[in-house]
Amino acid sequence: MTNSDAAFQRELDAGERLLWSGRPLPDLRIESGSLLHSLFGFVFLGIAVASLLAAGKESSIFPTLWTIPFVVVGLYVSVGHFFWSAFCRRYTEYAVTNQRVIVRSNMPRRTIQSIEYRKIRTITLTEKSDGSGTIQFGESGGADAGDASATRMEAVADARLVYNIIRKASHRLA
Repeated sequence: MTNSDAAFQRELDAGERLLWSGRPLPDLRIESGSLLHSLFGFVFLGIAVASLLAAGKESSIFPTLWTIPFVVVGLYVSVGHFFWSAFCRRYTEYAVTNQRVIVRSNMPRRTIQSIEYRKIRTITLTEKSDGSGTIQFGESGGADAGDASATRMEAVADARLVYNIIRKASHRLA
């Protein structure tokens, strides 16, 4: 039993069994949904840099100072979010039990998301060619998704295996 398993074991309810636990892959990952996000970021960054260059020609410092935050936001939206996401994944742990899925993160603050199988309407697996992937609970951005809409397991090393464990456990409760 790993340290992560032992930590999750202490958090389980009576009658609850740990079926799987693990950490997401910590590397930089480019997901298809984030490409449009980055494209918008590059356009925003280009406009911000052009404004900064134009502001630099002004005799006053205020236009330059006003434009710098827009350049910083453009950098984050275009590429910075990939690095932030990788950094946050280093402090994230996942657990699958016979009753629920738990996502625990210690970055930027300690949060625990728990979704019971009976509350999950859909489970979606998005798998990459290396076998890693994301497991989304509930409809992505759907109005009727409830609490599950924000719960997902990103960068799971053997995503199909974990997906199958979750599906089997959720069917046993149905």
